Amino acid sequence: MTTMSSNFLCALLILAFLESGRSNSDVSISHSRDGDGQNITCVLSGDENMTQIHWEMLRGPNRTKLGMYHPRFGIYINDEYKTKVKIQNKTSPHQSLLIKVASNESVHICCAFITFPSGKLEQCTDISEKDVGINASTIKDFTYMEQKPKLGLFGRLGAIIIGTILSLFILTILFYLCKNNNCRRKKSFEIRTYRTDSPSETHAEESDDAPTSQSSPNGFDPSKLYAKIKKDLFYGRLWKSYQGQPKAWTQEATMNSHCVGESDGLIFCLARPEDYDDVMAISQDIYGGNDYLPHRYHFWMTEPGRVVIIARRDRKLVALESGLVVDGGETVIVEGLRVCPNERGCGLAGVIQTFVDGYIKKVYPNVKTKRLTRGDDPGPEKLSKFTLLARRAVLSLLGNSEGFDSFVSGLKEKLLASDGSNSSRPLVSVKDLDALKPLLLDSDLSPKLQLPGNAIIQDWQPLKLMESNLHVLARRNLTWFVDGSGGKPLFMSLHTPPYPIPLNGGSLRFNIDLYGTDTSLAKKALTAHLDSVINEIQGVVVVHIYMHQIIFDDLKQFCDGHDTVKQLRDFWEQLLLEREF
Repeated sequence: MTTMSSNFLCALLILAFLESGRSNSDVSISHSRDGDGQNITCVLSGDENMTQIHWEMLRGPNRTKLGMYHPRFGIYINDEYKTKVKIQNKTSPHQSLLIKVASNESVHICCAFITFPSGKLEQCTDISEKDVGINASTIKDFTYMEQKPKLGLFGRLGAIIIGTILSLFILTILFYLCKNNNCRRKKSFEIRTYRTDSPSETHAEESDDAPTSQSSPNGFDPSKLYAKIKKDLFYGRLWKSYQGQPKAWTQEATMNSHCVGESDGLIFCLARPEDYDDVMAISQDIYGGNDYLPHRYHFWMTEPGRVVIIARRDRKLVALESGLVVDGGETVIVEGLRVCPNERGCGLAGVIQTFVDGYIKKVYPNVKTKRLTRGDDPGPEKLSKFTLLARRAVLSLLGNSEGFDSFVSGLKEKLLASDGSNSSRPLVSVKDLDALKPLLLDSDLSPKLQLPGNAIIQDWQPLKLMESNLHVLARRNLTWFVDGSGGKPLFMSLHTPPYPIPLNGGSLRFNIDLYGTDTSLAKKALTAHLDSVINEIQGVVVVHIYMHQIIFDDLKQFCDGHDTVKQLRDFWEQLLLEREF
């Protein structure tokens, strides 16, 4: 037992030494007035790898996302704050940000750095208070992060060598002290055994009977020695037995509070913001560079009714699947499925789908229907497992922001030259979903517009027209165009604000959903949607237009003939599928 205690003490000393090398990272925040607004500066100090920065505003219990900065995808500001908020790089690429909030309200502004290895580092400041500066210690750290007095190559190398030598020196001293302590214990034991007169005592551990107590002229009591030997050997056998046993608690120790189960050698957990980089690592070439998840991932983390599950094998993230509960809790829309490249084709997708289905049934027991959209035809065998509700045609265009100006101008000229029967019918732009509520809940709307599966498919999410789903649509910041000629509308359309995708190292994706079969109104709606975002798009832009199949050829011809905006791919379809859950 004394030997084990000494080893345990040595281990604690070494761990304490290693623990002292932890990163001392911190976030400091300051603010100062700038006219009618506030300048908020956030500084990350310490040796960290920053992956993303979030800015949020707190009003009482309400927490609102203002925007974010990503080293690869750049700056993104939520649409409702684009005129009030400005995010910029104030110093180095990731140590500091400046945000301007044009407001004198009593609110808190928070900045959160998503870093490795420390995870999420966050600080908040009350902008209603007097100007608050960064404290002296933070300034010192910040100045170091700026690296103005940079060390040369040999200076950095010398610092590393000196630090390594000191570490080895301290570890050598600790090892020597521990070894010296163990040697004293061994020497003490050898001296006691040497004083034993009978040679048979060296095998006393084989006997279950205690030796007879007897005294010696010099005061030595052999019974105490036998008892000590048996005690040491007993704990030695116990320790060896323990080392050979499987440790059931080891698995449980790795199961953090966000993990929800395991199956087939995988551990399943609820996804967290700090899993972002791991998720992106398995998302290479997803949807041919048109992947929406880099933009939406952090929104998914807080979206009501959203479940995002990741699977890890040996701590490595290997798969993700998500579900959004809609239709008043009776339907789940599954989306986002992805598997790391070296695990594809091995059945892992089916494993995580099965687990996510079971988890959703447990958390949302009223779910009865599973609904999804696909951009490819899986074949009759897989389709037989679902009910095919609808097929929609997709027209995909690719161009750059400079070319889109002339492209939209050309579409307007074509409209003026058109003499279609409905060319004079006006289209009304609507941003307030409440104004559309009576129209969307009208039972005659679906047959009139031939809605796919009696649903609105908004950016690949199929939603039945019911009041609970209008709250989902309201979170999307959509722009609608509706036939405003009076009476029952013949046409309706909507678009999602353009968002960044990985294509070609960074592009924009713009989705337009058209509902109705009137060709002239479809052309007018397409032109109106493109014209409404012409000042927002930059660089390479991919436009996906989803429509009834009957108007595809006319819209394709309407968009043909431009030098820089071309059709990205041939005719393809969006499938709407459903089955019992």
